[in-house]
Amino acid sequence: MASEMKESKIAKLRVILDTEQDVYRDIEISTDSTLLHFHNAILDAFGWNPGEMASFFESDENWDKGKEYSLMDIGGEGDMAVIKVEAILQDTDSRAVYIYDFLRMWCFFIEPVSFEAAVPNIEYPQLCFEHGTPPSFDSKDGDLAEGMGFEMPDEGDPQDADEGKPEKTGDPEIDAYLDAQAGGDDEDDGWREDHASLDGLDELM
Repeated sequence: MASEMKESKIAKLRVILDTEQDVYRDIEISTDSTLLHFHNAILDAFGWNPGEMASFFESDENWDKGKEYSLMDIGGEGDMAVIKVEAILQDTDSRAVYIYDFLRMWCFFIEPVSFEAAVPNIEYPQLCFEHGTPPSFDSKDGDLAEGMGFEMPDEGDPQDADEGKPEKTGDPEIDAYLDAQAGGDDEDDGWREDHASLDGLDELM
């Protein structure tokens, strides 16, 4: 009888994208829903496609990251497919952080706005308010490439003709040897990555 009287609470959660512009979405979702369900609702609300790794983190008023709930923790205590929303967002003082795509590191701050009874004939989760236009998902790609030390050559860059060639050392014999190696010479003549010393260079000097 007691279980029949229990009603799922609906949490209105404000999901704020960490970006220069004010961009956030208010999502209503049952507290009995899994974090995986909430993960999909967030991506849908911001117009992004699933497919990248993601995690929720318990947090506090300073937005410090605590316990993690991940897509990777299959069947464990940190599995977002098992853990429910109410586990990390119990009241309006609760906070959570959501990270999507561990390369681009899109970060969202989540705070409850209210907890109310479910409204009959309403399907949850639902997007109930939106503010601001999210950036495109791949808008961080330029910064990502720069951070990894990649440079995009200009079209028709003359250095393309020398791509793949080793740098010159100034010693004709060593340069000739390195050029031969770059050309696909498979003979084992003492220059291999498995050498632990530079003794093999004595014969080339």
